[in-house]
Amino acid sequence: LMSYGYAAAGMTDIWGAHGDQWSRVNVMSADLGPGESASYERYLIVGSRDIASVVTSIHLIAGTPAGSLECSVARAADRTPLFDAEIGVQNDAGAPYLEMRTDSEGRAFTTLPIGDWHLLATADGYDSSDTWVSVEEHGSLSHDFIIEEKKIVIPGMGDTLTVIQRPLLNIPAIVVPGDTLTIECDAHPAVTGWAAEIRRGETAVPLEIHSAEYDASTLWWSLSAVVPAVPVNALYDLAVTAAGGIEDTTRNAVQVIADFKQDYYFVHVTDTHLPTHRYYYEAGSESDSTEMVDLREVIADINIINPEFVLLTGDLLNEGELEDFLNRRYYSRSQRLLTEFKVPAYLTAGNHDIGGWSSTPPSDGTARRDWWRFYGWKRLDSPPPGAPWYTQDYSFDYGPVHYVGLEAYDNYDRWRYSIYGRDSFTSGQMQWLAEDLAAASQSKAQVLFYHYDFSRQINLNALGVEMALWGHIHRDSGSESTSPYNLATNNVCDGERSYRLVRVSGSTLTPSHTVSAGYDGRNLSVDFEPANNAMHDSVAAHITNDIGERFEHAMLRFKMPAGCDSVAVRGGTLVQVEERDAFATYYVAVDILPLSSDTVSIVVDACSSPGDTSGVESLSLAPNRPNPFNPQTSFSFTLPASGHARLAVYDIRGREVAVIVDETLIAGPHEGQWDGRDADLRPVSSGIYFARLTFGGEDRV
Repeated sequence: LMSYGYAAAGMTDIWGAHGDQWSRVNVMSADLGPGESASYERYLIVGSRDIASVVTSIHLIAGTPAGSLECSVARAADRTPLFDAEIGVQNDAGAPYLEMRTDSEGRAFTTLPIGDWHLLATADGYDSSDTWVSVEEHGSLSHDFIIEEKKIVIPGMGDTLTVIQRPLLNIPAIVVPGDTLTIECDAHPAVTGWAAEIRRGETAVPLEIHSAEYDASTLWWSLSAVVPAVPVNALYDLAVTAAGGIEDTTRNAVQVIADFKQDYYFVHVTDTHLPTHRYYYEAGSESDSTEMVDLREVIADINIINPEFVLLTGDLLNEGELEDFLNRRYYSRSQRLLTEFKVPAYLTAGNHDIGGWSSTPPSDGTARRDWWRFYGWKRLDSPPPGAPWYTQDYSFDYGPVHYVGLEAYDNYDRWRYSIYGRDSFTSGQMQWLAEDLAAASQSKAQVLFYHYDFSRQINLNALGVEMALWGHIHRDSGSESTSPYNLATNNVCDGERSYRLVRVSGSTLTPSHTVSAGYDGRNLSVDFEPANNAMHDSVAAHITNDIGERFEHAMLRFKMPAGCDSVAVRGGTLVQVEERDAFATYYVAVDILPLSSDTVSIVVDACSSPGDTSGVESLSLAPNRPNPFNPQTSFSFTLPASGHARLAVYDIRGREVAVIVDETLIAGPHEGQWDGRDADLRPVSSGIYFARLTFGGEDRV
């Protein structure tokens, strides 16, 4: 009798690829008379990442006649080798025999007994491919699997990482025109024809690629592109293409600014616990989105305050395993919410994001693997020699200040315990941190941000670091007057809606007291009169600041008619104008004093008409296309004049499910899309739904 399992280097526990049952002690029973005895031998064979790694030894021990088999798995679009693809092996009766998993070069090896075998290659996000092979004794076979990416989009799923690895939505780049932007990509070493551009709305700005190099030690491409002058300084999406059909876009990845400021502030937020602080098994957890409301109120404040960037230190999610489980889409929903920031947001993982609750049904390691899917790097599963760390750590510079983001956690599900252990930071992370700080030794100040130092491994004085920002404890902690600053900020969730400003002057850091957006979101508010909807040539913004904090770099964004010849601003300073086809956005800088009320007004003159109604006779709503649909459908409608329009979706009981359009629009044709999700971004069930367009007292269904 034999038993077999696998263990990574340094592991003390032995596991089986199909569950620990494969590695438990085998029990033999025998009928024995007085004085009789029986014995048997049990072999434990230690392999690497799959059952295939031990079967060669098994065949040798058992004396099984066998032949060898080598397989590879690659993506059809560009022949990129796929790491960790699974190749299942079954006999002619359909019974599973073993499982192979591909290495970083997309290859896997095993031996098989003589006979016919069915091979099935699968990988997350790809269609499967199969073949039959006939194995002869001492024979040698090979087969290359080429598999296609799945064309079906899972309802409600967000943007998973594919080609672009940095900059990202959660690790953006801040640049000025003339800077070199480094773009890191995951693609086959033979890929050619790289191109990139930054996009904002209908505006696309091409980037000239000066170099494109593949590093075999890190498994990434590094593209260098010079940032040209842009129409408006703001957040841009980054799009990358290459030969062979490669195309990828990441939202809010590049912030273009006029220059790096000497005096600025940034914001620290932590512990959002999206979308709800209730656990999956608690009543109402499937429908509650309270924490999304809390974060939206904080985002609304931050978009007015206009910091240079935001540091978000983990526990973004309440349960990191609930992306696919019960179709909760926690990662997807959090990702969409982060796109509502109008400034760069840097995110690090916390224990709720990647720790893995043992009571949550999905398998161990799910939370961390999902982090890699949406916010992280898949190479961390099996790191290459040039980047040997299993954790997502990164740094960036703003002027003379160096900022370092570290992954921090409690390894609740004990996944890969020999790697992640029980400490906040692995030994590899601490080594990486020392090397990163040494490389940034010329910086004038250094700021660490992470979720929590569970094991007290960070010593700011020993590291020579001026500030650390963290969370987890859901309250403020640390001295705001004594350097080095070691500060926890109160949480966003549970109605706290807290955030902290840190002012920077040159290299001098000055933290402020934590403030709150308020239980009703009105501690800092801006009310526009008339509506800020591009339909008026004169608009006033009434600012109320009930917070005892000055926001000297605040920014208001006025939507005004397009094509105006002149503009007059009172109470603020016009910084730039962003012209679009239907309207223009006027960026007005404002110094908001603590505990104050003020008014900023703007008047534009001689604008092109925002409401040309020629050729438009009546209100109309065309049938949606496609119908039926999965996962998205489009609605075309026409307005006879400029005004407020509302397009909403209802179920067969007349209950409102989702609002597609709810804003003032100009006369003419328009289009709205529905992705099959309700107001809380949850996919709705299959069935019959109705769309209703309301405008000027009329309805169209």
